[in-house]
Parts: sequence; structure tokens; C-alpha cells
Amino acid sequence: MNRVPSRWLAAMLACAVVACLAVTAARVGAAAGTVVSGTVSGSDQGPLKGASITLTGSSARETVTDADGRFTFADVPAGQYRFRAVAEGYLPADQPMQVGTASISVDVVLLKLPGVP
Repeated sequence: MNRVPSRWLAAMLACAVVACLAVTAARVGAAAGTVVSGTVSGSDQGPLKGASITLTGSSARETVTDADGRFTFADVPAGQYRFRAVAEGYLPADQPMQVGTASISVDVVLLKLPGVP
């Protein structure tokens, strides 16, 4: 009866796990998308906190701006999208956007609605 030494078996198992992780990491890296980020400001003030930002197209994404008016979408697949920024008291910004492999920076200034304090 031939028994495989447990140290050898443990070493082989560790090598197999490392090989699987390397293949998975390579696939994840190859599938990573583009970063779309930017800022939203109001025409009557600086950065707008809490503005709603949406990307709709081959995949749909939504986020809100932080205290500095910044937003980020990570891993956006390549394709045609519609970019929309909306904030209460301001006219929305809406435009088509082509996402490829290079990062995209979008800086938007929303116009204040007339008669809104």
C-alpha cells in the first residue's frame, strides 16, 4: 500500500489553489471596465451635494454626489450610455456618452431654475 506523504499532498493542494486564484485574477482584470467620474456644481454656488447621477445603457448605474459634488462609477462596460444629473431646484443635464477603455471625467454645472430660492 502506497501512501502519499501528507506534506506533499498539502503542497500540491496549495499550488492548485494559487493557480486557480491567478486565473481568476487574470479574468477579473480582463473584464474590468472603465471609470466614469466627475463633479456636479450649481450655477449659483459651488459643488452640489446629493445630486442624482445616472448612466443608462448596456448597464444601468445610479449614485449621488458627495459633499464635494463628486461621483464615481467603477467598472463601467464599454458601450453607448445616457448620462443624467439631477438636483432639486436645478435644470437637469442630460447627454449621450460613449464609454470605451479610457477613463472619463465629466464636470457638470446645473442651471438654477428661475424663481427657486
